[in-house]
Amino acid sequence: MVQSRRSSLLIALAIGLIVGLIYPVIDLGLACRKPVSEACVWGKAYFSLTLGASVVLLGGVVTLLVYAALAWLRHKQSGNGAV
Repeated sequence: MVQSRRSSLLIALAIGLIVGLIYPVIDLGLACRKPVSEACVWGKAYFSLTLGASVVLLGGVVTLLVYAALAWLRHKQSGNGAV
């Protein structure tokens, strides 16, 4: 049981980290379709700040949601979810 919780947490952390890192890159890529646009200039200037905030905020939320979903599935599969 402890091993499945640990693996669920590691999976959730990995997914949260990936989402937190990928989102700012995609956002900057979309903003820089026109490299001289104001959105692209500001996006490049604040990229490191945005990346850090995204990993903490967006990655944290995604980690919690994925861990909750995995815990719910684990609970449902164990047969204890019957009312």
